[in-house]
Formats: sequence, structure tokens, C-alpha cells
Amino acid sequence: MEKENIVEKIGSAIDAAKKPNLIARFLGLISYLGILCVIPIILKSKSDFTRFHARQGVVLFIAEIVFTLIWIIPFIGWFIGFIGWIICFVLSLIGLAKAIAGQEWKMPVLHRFTKKVRF
Repeated sequence: MEKENIVEKIGSAIDAAKKPNLIARFLGLISYLGILCVIPIILKSKSDFTRFHARQGVVLFIAEIVFTLIWIIPFIGWFIGFIGWIICFVLSLIGLAKAIAGQEWKMPVLHRFTKKVRF
């Protein structure tokens, strides 16, 4: 019985050590707010958590720019651009929530492009 308590305490201490601090979570949060994704890059954060979210934020910002350019095309571009913007907005909200919670979440489809972002 006592060994189980010790194991639980050690496990919870390890989990607490893995959680990112408040600054890392804040920088992860702003990574999903459009052009603000460059702030963690400029600050050269050493946190893997912050760099993970900053990379995803950069890819998401580029996707938003692409959908904005598509939006210029009459009729079909308006539809595709609008749907793309809604998808980007939803992905941003999910990313914000996960960053606040201190979790890493891989965006569907766009996450594979994050490996190409180096800083």
C-alpha cells in the first residue's frame, strides 16, 4: 500500500515537471494569433513546447495568407477562401486552448509542414 502511494507521488511529480511554465504557455498561445507567431521566434525561446506551437502558428499564418489570396478569385475563390478561413479560425481556437492547457496538439494536414519551419 505504501509503495503504491510513493509511486503515485513520484508519477505526479514527474507529470508536474513536464508541464510548461506560464511564460511558455503564453508564448504558445500567441503563436496562434496571426502575425504574432513571430514573437516566440524573435525571443528565441529555448522551450520545446513554445517552439512546437510557434512552428504550427507560422504554418497556420501562411495558410491564412494563401486563403486570403485565393479569396481574390471571383466566385469559386470566394467559397474556397471562406471555407479555408473558417478552418484556420477553428484550428487557431483549438491551438489556443491546447497551448493554455500546456498540451501539444498536432494540427491535421498542416502539421506535416511544421518540420520545414526552422528557427
